[in-house]
Amino acid sequence: MELKDIQELMKVLKKEDIAELKVRYGKIKLTLTNSENTKIANTVAALPKITEKKKTAKVALPTEEIVKSSNVGKIRLISSKTGTLVKKGQILAKITTMGIDNDVKATVNGILKEVLVADGSAVDFAKELFKIEVN
Repeated sequence: MELKDIQELMKVLKKEDIAELKVRYGKIKLTLTNSENTKIANTVAALPKITEKKKTAKVALPTEEIVKSSNVGKIRLISSKTGTLVKKGQILAKITTMGIDNDVKATVNGILKEVLVADGSAVDFAKELFKIEVN
């Protein structure tokens, strides 16, 4: 397929007022869209969506955040007693992998609701470690 073939297809697309044209020529797949038609179609399709958004209620934020492990290893709990106030970025525990300590930090501000692992236990990747009630 050469450039003049593609230009000819573009002329047909505009002349016949076609929104989209798909052509397959051997291993080549070509999709041509008429930007004039798609602009009109997009604005018409977007109008009902706008009115629908006004009717929907606000989505409630999650009241509970689960902190998961980002590593595999043995966990040491540091400042992780249930009922304590935690701040985003506060170190709750350390996971030791091959002699290297990795911090487990609080992802949100809130109250530590539950500790889901025992001190000194082995943890897997993405294991749930803590539940924090979001303020």
